[in-house]
Amino acid sequence: MSANDIDVALTALADPTRRRFVELLVDAPRRTGELAESIGVSVPAVSCHLRVLREHGVVERYDVDGDGRGRRYRLHPAGLAPLSGWLGETYWADRLGGGSDPGSVDVLARIGEFLDAFASGDVAFFERHLATDVELIFAATRSRWDRAATIDSVAAHPPYDIWDIAEAATRSLAPGITLATIRASVRTVASAHAASVVQTMIFDDTADPWTLRFLQQSDAG
Repeated sequence: MSANDIDVALTALADPTRRRFVELLVDAPRRTGELAESIGVSVPAVSCHLRVLREHGVVERYDVDGDGRGRRYRLHPAGLAPLSGWLGETYWADRLGGGSDPGSVDVLARIGEFLDAFASGDVAFFERHLATDVELIFAATRSRWDRAATIDSVAAHPPYDIWDIAEAATRSLAPGITLATIRASVRTVASAHAASVVQTMIFDDTADPWTLRFLQQSDAG
């Protein structure tokens, strides 16, 4: 994620009308006329805004087979990913107390992104950021997950309603390889009580994008 990518996304969303189009396209793809009718602007004005959103990678245009009424527009989430990632990193780095060390701030922010993605069932996040040989170990259930098993489980996992980080620390193991440890209280919507856990993660920055290579979770006791 580069500063230029963030600037591109911010430019695309600088106009309130374009932001409204994005909100509408979150629900479903739409034609130009449908967007114009939804917010009460002219079709030419909609076309101008859609061109900006397309040029900045936020929406895409496609033909509908068997539909003679023209093309539709749909959201292109990858165009907003740099902005979403930047906001997530900023929020979690502050929440987890990253301090002044840029490396520590980045890693702690990734922990937050990881937790957010797991809680929301964001399969695409895990497809991007799990190493091919990643291993997840959950001591309480004596289970081990590889990359495929992790991705398969994400959508089915009940969302968290409590994830309170009590402690977080990072340590460099080698150039580009960082160990992070957190202590947290967690509870899913399917649980009656929160559990205190310790998670140990190994992040790999030797490739772009970064990947998670290892995670072990155990009861904090």
